[in-house]
Amino acid sequence: MATAPAVPELDNIVAEAARAANVPVAFVGFVDKSGESIKAARGWNVATIPPAVSFAIRIANQSDVVVVPDTTRDVRFSSHPLVTGAPNLRFYAGAPIFDDGSFVGALSVIDRVPRTLTPEQTAVLRLLARQISRELEVRREKAELNERFREFFEQTDDFVMSIGPDLRLIHSNETVVGTLGYTREELTSQPLLRVVAPEARDEFRSYFADVFGSGEPRTLETVFVTSGGRRITVEGSLRPRVIDGRTLMVRVIFRDITERKEFESELGNARDAALEAARLKSQFLTNVSHEIRTPMNGIVGMLDLLESTQLNVEQLDYARQAHASADQLLSIVNNVLYVSNVEAGGMGSQNVDFDLYKTLQRVVEVMKIAALGKEVEVEFFYDQQLPPVLRGNQSKLRQVITNLMDNAIKFTEEGKVMLRVTQQTETDTHRVIRFEIHDTGIGISEEDRLLLFEKFSQIDGSQSRRFQGTGLGLATARQLVETLGGLIDVDSKPGVGSTFWFTIPFAKHAQGRKPIASSELDFKGKRALLVDHVPTSRKIVHHYLDGTWGMRVDVAESATNALGMLRQAETDPYRVVIFDAMPDIDAFSFAREVHADARIANTSLIHLVATNNDVNREKMREAGINAYVVKPVGQSELFDAMTVALAHDALSMATPVSQPSSPQPARPADVSPDMRKRVRVLLAEDNFLNAKLTMSQLHKLGYEADSVPNGKEAVEAIAKNDYQIILMDCQMPVLDGYQATIEIRRLDRERGARRRIIAMTANALEGDREKCLAAGMDDYLAKPTKHDDLESALAKYFSVG
Repeated sequence: MATAPAVPELDNIVAEAARAANVPVAFVGFVDKSGESIKAARGWNVATIPPAVSFAIRIANQSDVVVVPDTTRDVRFSSHPLVTGAPNLRFYAGAPIFDDGSFVGALSVIDRVPRTLTPEQTAVLRLLARQISRELEVRREKAELNERFREFFEQTDDFVMSIGPDLRLIHSNETVVGTLGYTREELTSQPLLRVVAPEARDEFRSYFADVFGSGEPRTLETVFVTSGGRRITVEGSLRPRVIDGRTLMVRVIFRDITERKEFESELGNARDAALEAARLKSQFLTNVSHEIRTPMNGIVGMLDLLESTQLNVEQLDYARQAHASADQLLSIVNNVLYVSNVEAGGMGSQNVDFDLYKTLQRVVEVMKIAALGKEVEVEFFYDQQLPPVLRGNQSKLRQVITNLMDNAIKFTEEGKVMLRVTQQTETDTHRVIRFEIHDTGIGISEEDRLLLFEKFSQIDGSQSRRFQGTGLGLATARQLVETLGGLIDVDSKPGVGSTFWFTIPFAKHAQGRKPIASSELDFKGKRALLVDHVPTSRKIVHHYLDGTWGMRVDVAESATNALGMLRQAETDPYRVVIFDAMPDIDAFSFAREVHADARIANTSLIHLVATNNDVNREKMREAGINAYVVKPVGQSELFDAMTVALAHDALSMATPVSQPSSPQPARPADVSPDMRKRVRVLLAEDNFLNAKLTMSQLHKLGYEADSVPNGKEAVEAIAKNDYQIILMDCQMPVLDGYQATIEIRRLDRERGARRRIIAMTANALEGDREKCLAAGMDDYLAKPTKHDDLESALAKYFSVG
């Protein structure tokens, strides 16, 4: 019998078996056609045992450990040659070994003296045999895995390679050979750079040098060139094989991404073509809108002048109706221009101080003219508690109100259209104002509400529809409101009417900053220079300056002419220059030339621009332009600009507005435990851990609190119980925090009392606070919520009441 080969894993097991059974010999044998093959042995050097004398075969039908105390008295072993002759074995014990449920061999221990095993020794043999079975299972799985890997290695369409430090190919699959068209000898006899495109070789060499040097993997995209000249773009991860701190080779699976790159290129070309088409469309719309606005400026301005002349009742009625039609056409042009600029990525936000009441009053006056011919009253309610001056985007707000009121008048045949402006809520930093446009028109069904704010969409889209329009008004209004950080929606019933509403947060003025409420500034007699090469526009502005305000006005048609007139008027200087686009110089260069000349540097400048999109406030500020007016030039807008431009003349006469002092928020220490116990708090939070944390904080602060997992349950809980404070998560299932707040505010109006709602949101980006306040929330806490911040937010309830 030959010597048994060493198998380290099994050798350790047989050594443990011999020690545990306290015998001189232990071995593991596996049964095959040639008998019993010994894979590991202790105290006995043998490789195979013939079938006739195999120990394992004799216990093949056993399922557990077999113990033979005296082999001479056991029929299975009494005639065994090794029992009847040398070495005269007298004791045997064997534990059967199974693989995948089948008997494959045995772990055997033998001795030359009769003996037995204790239960503990028997159990050890049993466990060791099972360990061998598990080892066989692992080996079988590894073999299957290796086989599958070999199949994958050879059958995959990817390039599987092992590459050495000299960039020579060490191993590869057949795909490399078959696809690249070189023999294996050609690929391994010289560096792999031969199959890399010339322009990619430096990068290929650099990446591999970095991986071999650092031992860190990298991802490489490169180009292979086949023997036939075909280029293949591949991508793969270079993974180093590191032994004892040294990178011996790099393994990589390159995937052919040629089709993907071609598709990406085609997609990129298609995208570029689409962007170019969109740009050309937007440019066309912008150009057309600008061209339309030029004659519209003259029409609106001339009608404005016509209405100020002596007309009889019939003539005045005609002029007003023409004026209303012109304003409606201008509104449509503005909408088209706005949409084209949004698609082109324009329409940046521009915030200024402005008089909200005067702005809205002018819109209402225009709408009254638009309603002529209908039995419709246009009404305006403005909360006089609102501050006289707000800071925000005046032009966008005016556009929203115009679009919504125009829509209301269009769909109302009789009754009224009312603009109602009130303060919804106020915080330390913002004031949220609610705008409502109520009409008694045809109303809207619930299913049709979904189409209302979509671009180019009308509920009645037929060619014979009763109400005409582009379908841009409400879509533009929604986009404008959203850019202002607000929310917009509509409440409506068919046949009853509609209320379109939106809320806008306005940032408060810095502490101590007070607006100028009134001024004794008089324009009469002041000298002005008007630079405008368009006769119609020049005539309108000249009328306002001279005919209305009594200013001394001179006219120039070019920048060169204007600069000469300014320099010649040293003894009686011009106080202000009102200038449009000029044929010989741009507006900013003209302004810089004025301020560069010490003799005329103190002259105020007002720029007339075609649209809001032509306004670059930063460049105007740098050039020294004091104010601007968007065409068509209205008397009110020009007056505002003149006031700004000549503000230093008015400072000594200005009458400041006294601002009401707001109560200081209560400090947390001022809120007694009894006060906290009298307040009930509702937490709306869908995250279990966040809810648990916040509830724990509330209880530690001494507040009675309940918790619900979504906005819908929050509304239901508030309808049943008297909660004074609601902590509202913004992102929740079923009904989010914004919609829940809107519904709670509706309940508040029915109840006649206002609950305090504090937003709790993980969003902490610019505009998130404004969105929460616009929805009707009173305060805002960013997650993770700190204990002190939560305490302070809750304490404000007691200061505001």
